[in-house]
Amino acid sequence: MPKPLPLDDFRAVRIILEPDDFALSSGEEPPPWDLVDEKTWHGITVLPDDVSIRTSNHHGSLLKTLYDLWGAWIEAVGCDQDPLYDTILDAADEFQAVTFNALHGYYRQAFGCLRNALEQVIIGTYCQICCRVADFAQWRAGQAEISFGQACDGLAGASPIQPCNAHIQITLGDSIFNQRTKTSPGGWARRLYSELSDYSHTRPGFTNADMWASNGPIYVREAFVSTAKMYLQTSALCFILVRLGRPSFSLPQDALQAFGSAGMPLVKIVPVAYEYLFLNKS
Repeated sequence: MPKPLPLDDFRAVRIILEPDDFALSSGEEPPPWDLVDEKTWHGITVLPDDVSIRTSNHHGSLLKTLYDLWGAWIEAVGCDQDPLYDTILDAADEFQAVTFNALHGYYRQAFGCLRNALEQVIIGTYCQICCRVADFAQWRAGQAEISFGQACDGLAGASPIQPCNAHIQITLGDSIFNQRTKTSPGGWARRLYSELSDYSHTRPGFTNADMWASNGPIYVREAFVSTAKMYLQTSALCFILVRLGRPSFSLPQDALQAFGSAGMPLVKIVPVAYEYLFLNKS
């Protein structure tokens, strides 16, 4: 039978905010007028609550890393009202949702949020570097489409990208944006997006049920760690994209955790691109 957490566990008590805790407050809230019944409430919350306790029992340090990285994305927004400003804001919301979903065992949904974040930032970078500000405004207004592939194609041929791309090609025989061919899976951005799309589109082998091996949500260590690894890789790529779009961009301190300090293995291109873009003094 389910049992409540002891009250000396800080996770046992729910907290609600006062109206003046919000930046934009509409004043006092009315009293509850259609309160949910206890059976419905527990039916909705018991399983994800259970997962959140088990996850936070065993992954406190990793959860802190993901939370800190979300804070780094808020810091990265900056003040310039350029295409990256809006897309970083939207990506920050997605990164926040990744952590919440993964904490509660909704791993596939977390991967879907990562795909959204990557798509947002790469479109913002494309419009920034390729001077597509008018196209960006139409896209934001829902009057035009800009696909992920279109953004990658534009960035692959953009002159500001070529020095970094040449360095990665010489060092690793890899790229960030190159198209997929019969003999190549394409650049890092396309490979990562394709992998995230497997989850986003719930392809066979990539559903929640596949990760849970059950109905759920339930806590699965391997699934949570895989989500966290993909969060770090997606954050690393997105920070690199921001640097390409804003050459004067400096990484927030907490963003460094996406580049190796979180104790997770990195894909080979991450340190190569990081060193060239953020540590290269020439």
